Amino acid sequence: MARVLVVITPAEGHVNPSLGLVTQLRNNGEEVVYVCTEEYRSRIEQSGAQLITYPFPQDAFSHDPVLKPQEYKHSYQFIYMMVGGIIRRVIPAVLRAIEHQKFDYLIFDSLMGWGGTILAEKLGIPAVCSIASFAFAEPLGSGQDLNEKDDADTMELYEATMKITRELAQEFQVNIPAMEEIPAHAGRLKLVYTSRYFQPQAEKLDDSFIFTGPSIIPRQDAPTFSFELLLERYPQTVYIAMGTILNKNLDFYQLCFEAFGDLPMNVVLSSGRYTDMEPLADRIPSNFIIKPYIAQLDMLQHTDVFITHAGMNSTSEALYYNVPLVMIPLTSDQPLVANRVEELGAGITLDKHNLSPTGLREALAEVLSNPYYKQQAYLIGESLRQAGGYKRAADMIMNHFAKV
Repeated sequence: MARVLVVITPAEGHVNPSLGLVTQLRNNGEEVVYVCTEEYRSRIEQSGAQLITYPFPQDAFSHDPVLKPQEYKHSYQFIYMMVGGIIRRVIPAVLRAIEHQKFDYLIFDSLMGWGGTILAEKLGIPAVCSIASFAFAEPLGSGQDLNEKDDADTMELYEATMKITRELAQEFQVNIPAMEEIPAHAGRLKLVYTSRYFQPQAEKLDDSFIFTGPSIIPRQDAPTFSFELLLERYPQTVYIAMGTILNKNLDFYQLCFEAFGDLPMNVVLSSGRYTDMEPLADRIPSNFIIKPYIAQLDMLQHTDVFITHAGMNSTSEALYYNVPLVMIPLTSDQPLVANRVEELGAGITLDKHNLSPTGLREALAEVLSNPYYKQQAYLIGESLRQAGGYKRAADMIMNHFAKV
């Protein structure tokens, strides 16, 4: 069997979708070497892969000024983050960590962009691109050529990005890519953890894009939760979770208390392991259940409406279980995900800059009372369930390279 190198950006939303695939590759007999950071050792080793680590600041995507999520007003901001925050830091470290080792093929994270091409070229092996969000149906940055009318900040960003790119190309003796080539989905196959139905502009993507739906695999470190308690309390349950990076907003949680505190329903809030809820301890309504971490896949199977930041993983998991959404996109790709859900009729999007208890309450009431949202969530969910999941992904990858 083949020896596989897996290199994924050390972030929850990118590591977690890969774990089902890695587990299945191992079950199918492949030897998998997963290069990531110490932070993800437990869950990666549970997949059966051998872990090799490299130094990278823990929780960097929350604190690092280049990596932390932001609203990208221009594609060059995103591309600079890729080059300056990920490719420059990760690719040299990975190559040092695996020096003198041989592999048959590579699976790399799409957030590494051109960095994955560098790895494949230096190792002399074919590659698969792992795409944890929507695939780019059009080249990112195309149609945004700079001219004298562009502002100085954008021009400076372009020059800074290309300066790092030229330095890396010289260091690794590879060709210098154009700006729009840096984030492109490279590789013989592109694995997308969604369905063609949910993917925007899917008709523009060729057959090298494999849509397998979300990677639904139980988390071994998930704490227990008494779902029987929910049924004893109220017939309906609302679940609130704002991801792992931007979940420390106590003002938002206070808004939720005011919006939903007197409703005859369960409100389960996942506050995050590192969120200090003590300042709100005496304000928590009796119908709220607050935990630092909840097994989300289990929770969604007992949820009527999910209030979320519209991260790709959380959104896909909710739709997989036919749960409609109230979405408050915060940053990165979340507005794109929320727009697609709303376009297909499975949820409502609220403006993070204009939140109020009344607005939250009205959005929840609309999604709960109108069966259309549930019906549309089911349509998307059915497309995700039929996509085949990580088992189909592993089979297609192995079949492809067996024929090469």
